[in-house]
Formats: sequence, structure tokens, C-alpha cells
Amino acid sequence: MYENLVPLADRFLFDGDMNRREELDPLEFSLQAVTTPARAFRTLTSQTELRKWWAPRVIMSRNIVSHKPGDEVEMILLTQDKNELIRYGLKGRSWPSQQGETIITFEIEDRGVRRGSAGEGIRVNIYHEGWTDPALRAEYEAIWKLAAPALEMLLRDEEPEPWWDNDTWKGEYRPAVLADLKEFLRRMEEETRAKKEKQKASKILWKVFQELDGKGEWYCKENYTEMEFVARGQKIFGAQKAGQLVMSWRELDPILGRNLQDFADRFSIEQDMDIRVGQNYDRMPASRLNPDLFIRWCNDVISHRGDGT
Repeated sequence: MYENLVPLADRFLFDGDMNRREELDPLEFSLQAVTTPARAFRTLTSQTELRKWWAPRVIMSRNIVSHKPGDEVEMILLTQDKNELIRYGLKGRSWPSQQGETIITFEIEDRGVRRGSAGEGIRVNIYHEGWTDPALRAEYEAIWKLAAPALEMLLRDEEPEPWWDNDTWKGEYRPAVLADLKEFLRRMEEETRAKKEKQKASKILWKVFQELDGKGEWYCKENYTEMEFVARGQKIFGAQKAGQLVMSWRELDPILGRNLQDFADRFSIEQDMDIRVGQNYDRMPASRLNPDLFIRWCNDVISHRGDGT
């Protein structure tokens, strides 16, 4: 069973004004399992595996983790030594301003598996440090006390029960494949209102999905009400079951930079649609979309190299 380790000594951090802020004790846990270092490394780095024990929503291509619906935390891989050490940077978008990035370190110790000493296995030491906000530290201490046993079970080739409430995540996004998108479109076509328009939208979107498959990642809500296409770590577009295409112009800024307005103008002309780049989201009927021009537009966004890259 996992156990608390001896806390490290307190340290100090400096904020932008060079004010000294006392760093709180790190969160430290240790667990053992009869498995290989390679298995442990995969469990700590694979998106699929992380979703089994760490958080219900993990999108590695976008460096996003969510422990609570609607609360996104940025988790960036900082360093890794294969089968020995992994270090992530973790910072919540809604965290208090005085709380900077925290660091999660996993140390994998080989305790005899390679020497055939069954019963020794491996030891995984976990350190989560950089805390300056007591309430946030307490929140993550509670998370780790649930996640660490789930991780230990997974390392023992047991299937842990989700420690989070699955019912609250039914409307959240998960990684998807074309089969999931086909189901999304099937449910769109079943909508009774404006049925012909939704059938047309479904046909257009299916062509788009097929042409862009393999050029990014697909995400679909558990209840098949919405989907997203992500490339280069940014949402390119989304769609809703009501037959709407969703453009999030601001999310394209990291790719397009100063060329964002040019791409938006081109989209508006090619699709003959009024758009509002300043809005968080722009919704338009997918039934009016010219799929060939839209596919080319998406490919040009994905391949764009400029000040936004």
C-alpha cells in the first residue's frame, strides 16, 4: 500500500516583485508493485493509462488534464529518462495568481525484477512540489490519496475503479475515432427538427472528417452532442448535434498569429458566411458549408508556418 514519505525541508520562492514566499511541504507518496520499470513508465506517460488512474480527462497533445468538469489544468512533460524518471509541470488556469507552476516527479526504482527476484518488483516515488497556496495543496493532497492507490492497482495489472464520479463526466470530451464521429452524425440525423438540413449537414461533415482523419486528433463528448478536431495542440473546429459548425477563432491564434484575420476573411469569402473573429465562438449551419474549400482551408491552417508557430 502507498505510504507517506518524510517531508523535505521548507524552501522559498520569489514572485515577480522579488517578494519571498514560503514554499509549503511537497506532497510525497511511495508505492510498490511486482512489475517492470517499462510497464511503470508507460502507465505514467500514456494518455490512455493516465485516464485510468490520474484524471478522467487527459489530452496529452494539448497538455490538458481535468480532475473536475470545466476545470482545465496544464500538464507539460518537462523531462523524462526512459523507465527511470518522469517530471511534469502542472498549473491550473484558474489557480490563484500567487500559486505558480508545481512540479510532479516520478522516480522508478528497479528492486529486482530484472534479477528474477519476484516479490521485490519496483518502487515508484512521487513528489509534487512547488506549493504556496495551502487550500490548493490540500485539494491535491486529497486527489493524490485517491489516485495513488488506483495507480498501484494498475501497476499490479488490476483494473481500478474510477475514483471520480463518472456521472458528472458524461458530457465531457474523450479521444475519438471515425467510428465515434459516425455515431455522432447518426444521432444528428435522428433529430426531428429540420431533419433534411441535418441530414445534409451530416453528409458534408462526414466528408470533412474522412479527409482530415490522421492529420490531427478527434474528440467527442461522451453523450455524442459535440465533437472537436484538434491539430498542433489547438482546436481547429467543432460541431454540435444540432447541425452547427463551431469555429473558435481565438484558439487558432497560436498557429496563425498575425495571419489570423487573413484566414478568417478567406473563410468568410469561400463559405459566404458572416463571421465574428472577436467572439469566443462562431456558430454556423454545417449544411451551408462547402466541404472541399473547408478541407483545403483546414489543411492550410495546419501547415501554416509564421509568427504564430
